[in-house]
Amino acid sequence: MQSWEALRGRLIAIEGIDQAGKETVSRLLGATLTSAGLRVERMEFPDYTTPIGREIGRFLKGAHRHTAEVRQLLYVANRWERKELLETWLEEGATILLDRYTGSGLAYGAAQGLSMEWMESLEQGLPKPHLVILLDITPEVSMARKQRSRDTYEEQEDLLVRARNAYIELAERDHWAVVNAADGPHEVWSAMEQVLRERF
Repeated sequence: MQSWEALRGRLIAIEGIDQAGKETVSRLLGATLTSAGLRVERMEFPDYTTPIGREIGRFLKGAHRHTAEVRQLLYVANRWERKELLETWLEEGATILLDRYTGSGLAYGAAQGLSMEWMESLEQGLPKPHLVILLDITPEVSMARKQRSRDTYEEQEDLLVRARNAYIELAERDHWAVVNAADGPHEVWSAMEQVLRERF
């Protein structure tokens, strides 16, 4: 893009199943925008630095067990913990890059059989993304990229299959941008630039 000014004051959520490259893309985009003079704020969800985030970390490591409904409530509450900060950043004109956000909650919740209507009601009131980018890979690619030290979600390939399917359905329904993240870094970044050019 010749100018990144159109991204000032925007909230961009980067979604995808585990190992899709969300953190890498977020950091690269953040560095590019910062170099162009924009103020960039990055955040990852779950945010393990908060009280609820720490509980999420414990159950992902297998220390605690919760029902799917309780897990969903914890994930949503973790986003609500950061609502005020996100709103402040937007008011100040920052470009916000989120590694996972509400779309992740919906996709993984749907993969566990939870009601979409119920889940979406819990998210009402959170800042809405100006753009959601789905980095799409197959569960096979995800498993190949990280074969060790996977959390309780990452190690379930059948869950990844269902989550990916839910992501694709959400992308079609809500007009998200979809990028093939199985390609090399150069190809993925070129596709990202094309998406941003088309959307902004």
